[in-house]
Amino acid sequence: MNVEQRALRAVIWQEGVNVDNQKVTVFGKKNKAGLTAAVIVACLAVSPMLGTGVFLPQVLTTVPVLLLAMLGFIGPVSMAACSGILVVMCSALFGMWGGLSAALLIAPTVIVSGVMIERERPFWESVAASSVTMFASMGVVVGLLSLLAGSDVVTALAQIMREMLDAYSGIGDMLLTLMMQMGLLSAPEGVEPGGMAALDPQVREQLISSLVLLMDSALRLELPMQMATGSVTAGLLGQAVLRKGVIAGGQQVEYPPLKTWRVPKGWGRILGGTLAALYLLAMLVPQSMNTMFYVFSGVFNKVFALQGIAAVCYLLDEHSKPKAWQVVVFVAGYFFLGTFAVMVGILDQAMDFSHRREVLDREQNPFDPRRGA
Repeated sequence: MNVEQRALRAVIWQEGVNVDNQKVTVFGKKNKAGLTAAVIVACLAVSPMLGTGVFLPQVLTTVPVLLLAMLGFIGPVSMAACSGILVVMCSALFGMWGGLSAALLIAPTVIVSGVMIERERPFWESVAASSVTMFASMGVVVGLLSLLAGSDVVTALAQIMREMLDAYSGIGDMLLTLMMQMGLLSAPEGVEPGGMAALDPQVREQLISSLVLLMDSALRLELPMQMATGSVTAGLLGQAVLRKGVIAGGQQVEYPPLKTWRVPKGWGRILGGTLAALYLLAMLVPQSMNTMFYVFSGVFNKVFALQGIAAVCYLLDEHSKPKAWQVVVFVAGYFFLGTFAVMVGILDQAMDFSHRREVLDREQNPFDPRRGA
């Protein structure tokens, strides 16, 4: 295949067309036996920890992305087995309804993400479908738990956590130890974080109460925002890792590189104006608008953090830096330097300091008279 043919194929892939007319297979692809076994063993090892935190918003974002990575890079057996392990663990910890809730949080997003690829839908359309599915799943589980508990979902989750910690003292001690080592709980005076077995039962009960109170406070503030941002993140990163895995397996699917991700021109003003309006409303009528402002600000920050990361990755690629640098930028910007990434993203939207919008818009618009100039 010559250079022109490779370039044509790359352009067609970017538009989401399968040039060889071969059906894309996600759920029917071959499994990598060695990696499948290793992943299942690892999932069994960490399943108690994941099971205790599967209903926390941050974990909800991580689990579907990890399962989709397994589906894309290793095969459907690893994904199905690990999903089953998590559902069984949640059933053991929280009862039948806990297992059902875990299944509702995992299965729909994974299935919709895979189906969108098998139907060769465009990347951003698939992201939207996966994100909406994740948000709907969260809403169903929240409603189910509230109905069963006869109270709001946060109170229900806090009560479930307390009952689980009381029923499984070993897991509870492990979780309390981890929380103290992370600095999220204060260890009682004279007690080392690693010495949980020697704790007085009253001290242990005090720590459990502090943990449940911490969880209750965090969820009341974070749950609506984390549902929105977690859905966007799970949909976007889930589609990204699944498509990269499918491509690594030799199949052809559309996958716009991270460096090209950007908010469409003009939408920056709409998003910024909406954020400013919600901020003013939250100042005037905080009882009614605080939650809405908090939710929208979370989505706004997530969108522009990704845009900032993409802009830096574009500059690195333009300067022929190794791909590993883009991985470092993504991890640093997404997990550790989120505020800085948001600032870079807003600056890129306002000023196009990377000049990527000018180049990408021209390259991807066949009717632009400047194209090829």
